[in-house]
Amino acid sequence: MSRLKITYRKSAIGYSHDQKATIRSLGLRRLNSVVIHDDTPTIRGMIFKVRHLVSVEEIPDNDAPAANPGDDLQRIEGIGPKIARALNAAGITTFAQLAALEPAQINAILRDSKIRLAFTETWPEQARLAAEGKWDELKALQAQLTAGRQA
Repeated sequence: MSRLKITYRKSAIGYSHDQKATIRSLGLRRLNSVVIHDDTPTIRGMIFKVRHLVSVEEIPDNDAPAANPGDDLQRIEGIGPKIARALNAAGITTFAQLAALEPAQINAILRDSKIRLAFTETWPEQARLAAEGKWDELKALQAQLTAGRQA
């Protein structure tokens, strides 16, 4: 069975309550978030209802790495959608992979993607806490940060 990669592209503000509920039921919480579902008639029906708010990509069965989207790197303070896409394109899809990098290596990846003005010094530490599941410690650290910098 193939799988569907669903990306939340347009805000549901101003649309009916049932369309907002369908977006939430698909597992989409914020713009540019991505979920992967099995290609079933139920999921297809939900997508049809909110087709103007999402984009859909079919993932073939033999593409196993794409079926695992990895961690949500945007949970790291200072990483937004554009930086997350650049890191994913470079093969960094999990918190553990990000934690293993030095800030200079991260900067090189971002420079190759033509992204400037990112402060990466705290990202490996944040990623290490996230990879270890220490969410309370991560939240405490992020409370001290502004856009990834020590406040």
